[in-house]
Amino acid sequence: MRIRLTISLLIASVLVISQVNGQKKYKYSVDLNEIKNDRLTINLATPAMSKDSILFHMPKMVPGTYAIENYGSYLKNFKAYDKAGNELNVTRKDKNSWMIYSAKKLYKLQYEVDDTWDSPEIKEEIFEPAGTNIQKDSLFVLNTFGFFGYFEGMELLKYELRVRRPATMYGATSLDRIGSRESNTDVFFAANYHLLADAPIMYAKPDTSYLKVGRTKVLVAVHSPNNKISAKEVANELLPLLRVQEKYLNGKMPVKKYAFLIHLTDNKNITRFGALEHSYSSMYYLPETMDSVQLANTIKDVAAHEFFHIITPLNVHSEQIGNFNYIEPEMSRHLWMYEGLTEYAAHHAQVRGGIINWEEFLQRLKGKINTSTSLFNDTLPFTELSKEALGKHKEQYQNVYEKGALIGLCLDISLRSLSDGKYSTQQLMGDLSKRFGRDKSFQDDELFDIITSMTYPEIGSFLQTYVAGKKPLPLDSIFRLAGINFQPSDTVYAPEIDFGTGVNFGLVPTGDTLYVANLSKPSNLMKRIGVNSGDKILELNGKSFLLSNYKLAIEAYGEEAKVGSTISLKVLRKNKEGSNQWEEKLLSATIRNESKVEATLKPDLNATTKQKALLENWLSKN
Repeated sequence: MRIRLTISLLIASVLVISQVNGQKKYKYSVDLNEIKNDRLTINLATPAMSKDSILFHMPKMVPGTYAIENYGSYLKNFKAYDKAGNELNVTRKDKNSWMIYSAKKLYKLQYEVDDTWDSPEIKEEIFEPAGTNIQKDSLFVLNTFGFFGYFEGMELLKYELRVRRPATMYGATSLDRIGSRESNTDVFFAANYHLLADAPIMYAKPDTSYLKVGRTKVLVAVHSPNNKISAKEVANELLPLLRVQEKYLNGKMPVKKYAFLIHLTDNKNITRFGALEHSYSSMYYLPETMDSVQLANTIKDVAAHEFFHIITPLNVHSEQIGNFNYIEPEMSRHLWMYEGLTEYAAHHAQVRGGIINWEEFLQRLKGKINTSTSLFNDTLPFTELSKEALGKHKEQYQNVYEKGALIGLCLDISLRSLSDGKYSTQQLMGDLSKRFGRDKSFQDDELFDIITSMTYPEIGSFLQTYVAGKKPLPLDSIFRLAGINFQPSDTVYAPEIDFGTGVNFGLVPTGDTLYVANLSKPSNLMKRIGVNSGDKILELNGKSFLLSNYKLAIEAYGEEAKVGSTISLKVLRKNKEGSNQWEEKLLSATIRNESKVEATLKPDLNATTKQKALLENWLSKN
């Protein structure tokens, strides 16, 4: 009996030790009440290790940012310990990685984290919605990838995050919250690192509102330093938009919960603002200094785009995103879909839902056409731009929101035309979501073939020619299908005829001859021709230039001048001493003035019945 009891106790003891030392999840903890040198201390009870050495990583880049952030640069005093509290040997390999030796003994990690919003001494460039903030008793922005890391090859283990918070603050997030017996402590759970990194938390004075859109429960959390706008007011602005987007998705929201985390900054020197999308939430950094109407419209416009990311890349994505590599990220070829088609849908849903009229919608499209063609390389294949968005084509990235949206436009009208109005990008993205979904990725180089097999050969040709190829989008023929006349932007040239705003003529006292009395702001033409102050002008292009007829001479020049034609002035000019004067003929070829004429979009008053039907199918309120 004793032996058996002893054995049983021994077995139980071994089990307890195994559970303590052999846990198979990450157990993170952080106390928001304990701030040292504007840093938070992070503690990690580590999962069991099977290797003698292991790499710990902080992300070099995260999904949706398309930029290198190097979150590891914000970590200080990185330490590793065994169960007895002995420090283990650690070597920092690069900005984002630490090698931990004797890893089988590893029991705990501890490190400090600076925030990205308020650490100018750390030379990294991180967009604020993807950043972190530590502001005692006021605001904590916990973009989780900025505070918590993972061991190489162990990203799929479970995560438990314990946050001790000030009693006056609430943590808004889309993460699952587990009940805790500890006062003022939140416990969150994520099935793996990808889900943890995909869910920011914003701690602030509670200002939240909940909406119900179909089956989806939507949290709106706002931090407005000067109470410029409340969560309830934002929710009231968002509700009509979300209902329109639900209808645009055929009444089927692909998520059961969603969180809008909105921080308004009162920084008057703000130079950039926006949002970062996540699968079940979006984080916003916007200026509080706008007037209330402008602020509400800005939130609504940004949210319209970010919310539609519940379709792509949440439910439609390539393996580069499905198995995102936070240290050596590989870019997908399909930013035209992830960002471009999302941007198009954000605006198209509003016109279909009656939030904006079709004139406003066409105006927005015109703006994207003008921006895309004037500021970016219109012959750069979009798939190449996507693959090199972190490298040589970094400066072209913003075109994903301009030309990318226009690619979505072209696909939508083409699909509606080919199907007699029965199929569109709305149905296409819905069908792709059903085929793949959150947990299934497509092969990056197979997407065009997949879309072609689901639609029409003409769509495959379009994707290869205008998305993977160098040809500018066929906007003229696309708009013509829907009875819209498109006039592309153009450069118009005209001869240079002006003398300048600061050129004034005076009358010579002894007659009706004119002289140059003021030459403070001459035109480039007058500079090139070499007119001097004090010159008496006798002739302009052979015509007498006197008080009685100088206006006629200028008008004649303006009518006769052509690009590249020559202007001549005969002047009476004094020498340096001013004692003698002589006639001098000044010659210059007029150089063409350039002026940009923006693109125009106007309904064709002579549109055919077929064109009118497609226009109605495309823009009518659903």
